[in-house]
Amino acid sequence: MTEQGVGRVLVIGAGLGGLTLAHALVRAGLDVHVYEADDGSGERFQGHRIGLAEPGLAALRASLPQRLHELVEATSGGLTGPGLLFDEQLTELSRDLDGPQEGSRAVDRQVLRRILRGGLGDRVTHGKRLRGFAEGADGTVTARFADGTEATGAVLVGADGGNSVVRRHLVPEVGLVDSDLCGVMGRTTITDRFLRLVPGRGTMVKGPGITLMLGRMQFDREPSAAAAELVPGLDMPYRDSYVRWVLLVPPEHPAATDPGSAREDARELVLELIEGWHPDLRDLVRSADMSGVGRSKIYDRPMPPWPVGRVTLLGDAAHLTLASGGNGANTAMQDAVRLSARLAEAHRGERDLLSALGAYQGDMLERGNAAVRFGKEALKRFVPPRPQETR
Repeated sequence: MTEQGVGRVLVIGAGLGGLTLAHALVRAGLDVHVYEADDGSGERFQGHRIGLAEPGLAALRASLPQRLHELVEATSGGLTGPGLLFDEQLTELSRDLDGPQEGSRAVDRQVLRRILRGGLGDRVTHGKRLRGFAEGADGTVTARFADGTEATGAVLVGADGGNSVVRRHLVPEVGLVDSDLCGVMGRTTITDRFLRLVPGRGTMVKGPGITLMLGRMQFDREPSAAAAELVPGLDMPYRDSYVRWVLLVPPEHPAATDPGSAREDARELVLELIEGWHPDLRDLVRSADMSGVGRSKIYDRPMPPWPVGRVTLLGDAAHLTLASGGNGANTAMQDAVRLSARLAEAHRGERDLLSALGAYQGDMLERGNAAVRFGKEALKRFVPPRPQETR
């Protein structure tokens, strides 16, 4: 047995992983505070519909208060029905594409983030961009922010995404791995016409050298109405159900190395690349909600072990996965509940803190790096092999 009690846990980043960790720690009786670089006035472009399989769903069940978990369930959507493969003229090629695990649910990333954030109150502070940190001889770690303020705790967790400031300071030799791809993503409000493109768990459209992926985000209940009933006072804007579409820009296209920023340019790029495709597909892209269109380079990164200390990582900050694996959020949320469990053991005096953090790191790296490998393998379904890869 060791001395009981773990001091405050500092979480850097209010994404899905960091917020799930905060809920899990609160539930375990630990002190936690989350610091987020965004000012809280808007929503980051981070994608739309994601599929939560059992690891992610189990993490939410284990972490959230009942009323918030009920709201997650109410605002999720089904992931059942056929996985369709079409050519660019919507000729059906298959109805048996691999899809989500049985029991998976579709959630909107921003809706889920609002639910998680709304349940933490003043445990989250916005406008705190991390500049660096230092471990003290007294067994503390201090985070230093760009606005000149500091925060001190017993543990600091980097949950600040693929471009993690925590990781860059903790393991500076580990960088992003460029996939040589650029992705364009958008969402288009569901109509009967567009819903026919995605009647089941997902649709893949294969054109000459290009793949367009479609996913349906059909809320069981409209999120603002569900929130008003189940969690009065939670800030939740009105949301239409939508079709999420993603196109991977071919590596040889100039846009693959120049991600750009203008939403209109991103949409026009997709329309250029699917010139001559079926009108329903072109109109789907043309009718996009422009606030939800984005274009970005695609990276991943496995993670080697690092010396165990009072600073650790979770989710994309540690093991950045390609979206083709569909497991980034699930893995991050699983990291969160595993880390919470180890910290709770230390808090109860069942093991010392560094032993708990070491056990978490070993488990997290094994699962996380497996998720990175899975994403690389899954990418082959969407991107034709390059000439050098066929030798």
